[in-house]
Amino acid sequence: MSTEEFVLSPRAFRALLCGKIAMIVEKIRLKHDLDSLDALRLFYRSPLYQKLEIEETKYWWESPVHLFMEFEQNFPPK
Repeated sequence: MSTEEFVLSPRAFRALLCGKIAMIVEKIRLKHDLDSLDALRLFYRSPLYQKLEIEETKYWWESPVHLFMEFEQNFPPK
């Protein structure tokens, strides 16, 4: 099954997203020596989060490690 054919229910999408976001934010916190709230704010303001929150982009299909690497490519925020 390709990612184009796979559609999550809104509830399942939010649950999956929460888990991935928690893992990404923890990586941001550790790498940049931030507290959890600052790391979360930084992630929520990123272009990556804007893509990730739209189910149709299928960014949720990527691993947290891959998503963190993409986040880092745009760090520091402009």
